[in-house]
Amino acid sequence: MACFYCDEHHEGREAIMFPVGKMKAGTLYLFKDQAHKGRCVLALNTHHKELFELDDAERDQYMADVAAAAQAIKKLWGCTKINLGSYGDTNPHLHFHIVPKYEGGAEFGGSFAIAYDQPVYLEQAEYDEMIAALQKELNI
Repeated sequence: MACFYCDEHHEGREAIMFPVGKMKAGTLYLFKDQAHKGRCVLALNTHHKELFELDDAERDQYMADVAAAAQAIKKLWGCTKINLGSYGDTNPHLHFHIVPKYEGGAEFGGSFAIAYDQPVYLEQAEYDEMIAALQKELNI
């Protein structure tokens, strides 16, 4: 069975996000929809459905990656708050959405949607700049 994150080239993933790079336990992706500037997802590098399936070392390293990515996003784009979410009902591979929220911006004060009603798409050069900034900040 195909996996959204395990398959090297998955059409669905490539349609909605760009790879940023591998961290110690996860791979970071930048969403094409930038309604929440800096929105990323961090997928575990091994195939597991649930956080509790990981051994202590892998869990600790993965959560350290989540925290480092969230910190880099906040530093780079100055959001008011970072929302984190791990769902996977229809995509059973452990991943965390890292969603920067800006006071007065999209969905501030509420939960974020997986797909935003009013997507914001950028020019390729803008995505490239964001990816390069994340890679530099995270040393990946």
